[in-house]
Amino acid sequence: MDIAEAQWHSLASTVLRRSLRLRAGQSVIIWTGTHLRHAAEILAVEARRAGIRPLILHQTEWEFFESQRRASPSNANAVARAELAAAAASDGYILLPPSPEEEQRRDLLPVAYRRAYAQAYQEWNRVLLANSVPSVALLAMSVTKSTARQYGVDFRTCVRESIRGSAVSARELRNNARRLVGPLQHGSRVTITHSNGTHLELGLAGRVPRVDDGVVDERDLKSGMIGATVPGGFLTVALDEEVAEGRIVSNRPTRDGRVMITDARWTFRSGRLDHFEVGGGRARFMGSYRKAGRERNRPAALGIGLNPELHDFPRVEDQELGVVAVEIGRNDDLGGRTRGSYRQFALLRGADLFVDDRQLLRAGRPC
Repeated sequence: MDIAEAQWHSLASTVLRRSLRLRAGQSVIIWTGTHLRHAAEILAVEARRAGIRPLILHQTEWEFFESQRRASPSNANAVARAELAAAAASDGYILLPPSPEEEQRRDLLPVAYRRAYAQAYQEWNRVLLANSVPSVALLAMSVTKSTARQYGVDFRTCVRESIRGSAVSARELRNNARRLVGPLQHGSRVTITHSNGTHLELGLAGRVPRVDDGVVDERDLKSGMIGATVPGGFLTVALDEEVAEGRIVSNRPTRDGRVMITDARWTFRSGRLDHFEVGGGRARFMGSYRKAGRERNRPAALGIGLNPELHDFPRVEDQELGVVAVEIGRNDDLGGRTRGSYRQFALLRGADLFVDDRQLLRAGRPC
């Protein structure tokens, strides 16, 4: 990692103490692949310095993909009982995400193996949720020269942005969300407009908005929100699944693996996605869309970015302050009624957003 080691150690300490609120005598699981092993070691060092007991779960790319080739589909990537027992007994969990290359290789596995992998992932998360284990997806320390090349971003710029974005306080992120939460919970209709041709109306259904401020505290755990991202900073609310009319023209590219998805244009009629176009990354988008169920055409959620220090950081494009995300697919995990496995979003920067007659965003800035 081409950055002063002290900055990574400081970030690791922040994640352990601020994001997960761990104390001396508690334990933490750190999951990593080969490309982020050094980041996992830094986390472990900082944990031990604070009197926290770390356990690193390390799986090499070769080990994973070789095991999938040899496994039967019904047992592919099954989670060992010992790992689940460790997760249940842990006081915190940190995920260092797989690289884009790993994700692409996983996507090339036969359908039965991908399904088994997803089931194992769900079982792991079920155990974490059942035991209220605070969890963090640590995106900031996933920036390597290799992943920067794969994502098409400048490595040094990306690292600086990851540090600055992670340093934004939870209080500032919550303040940016404060004026949004009430109207989105109690309002009935969202209107999104932009000079690029966007005019979209969506329905609200009294669902409680969720705010990711990069911290998992007692209030989050009591409400079942055990996870956060670092850097953090977004609000999301499950929409009325039967209401959507109009068009969104995305002007904020998103990255799916190494593929940049650009120029998404979605048209909704009578509460369903009626027509769509995608510019860059169409093959990737269509590949996942074709495999999805009926949930793929339903309005799912509305998101608004809260982090003023994020501008082009891979995987969290939706966290940039004022960026609007319109999601389709499942929303049962957000308090909605649509089940399934598919979710996709289109992002819009610089939008005006109204809830009923109240304006919440003007040209992408909170009012």
